[in-house]
Amino acid sequence: SVIKLNHVVHHGTVGHHFQNWYASRAASRIGRVAAVDCASRLAFFCGGTMAEGWATYATQLLAETGLLTPLERTSARHGRLRAAARAFVDVRLHEGRLSLDDAARLYEQRVGMSSAAARAEAVKNSMFPGAALIYLAGPDLIRSLRERTAAQQGSDFDLGAFHDRLLAQGSLPIALITPGMLASGTAMAPEGPRAGA
Repeated sequence: SVIKLNHVVHHGTVGHHFQNWYASRAASRIGRVAAVDCASRLAFFCGGTMAEGWATYATQLLAETGLLTPLERTSARHGRLRAAARAFVDVRLHEGRLSLDDAARLYEQRVGMSSAAARAEAVKNSMFPGAALIYLAGPDLIRSLRERTAAQQGSDFDLGAFHDRLLAQGSLPIALITPGMLASGTAMAPEGPRAGA
């Protein structure tokens, strides 16, 4: 289940692979390059809520639409727990309220990571301040925008069209594209594959 959810869904197919296809055709130059992988993770940190947000949201979307087995749904819920723990550690570590040892212990005791994986995760948190937050905030911002758009459009709401318009923005921060997405005359998706429901 981890291989399918992480490598096939999150990083490939409907996750990063799909989002990157759209981002490469975005009208905004920043939207085209912000989430490109570089030596220090993303080219621009601002691309995170869309890039990682979309990939995480895509996994949740598969669970929502019934395309995951019970074991895969459990694994996805565990991924959400891990994202919440990573966000918590990210903030506390950089506030000076947790040490690396405290962070590793939290991952072991609360998330069930092995000692080696917990230490590696804590070190990664220490190297990239704020990066862990995007895995929790990104999908939540997308879901919130989806709910607001659905409420605004009522029976005219089309989930596939929403996804197409969202992805067409490229890797811009969800918070920055939300006003335009909620306004009439939103930018439409480029020609190509459709995000669909």
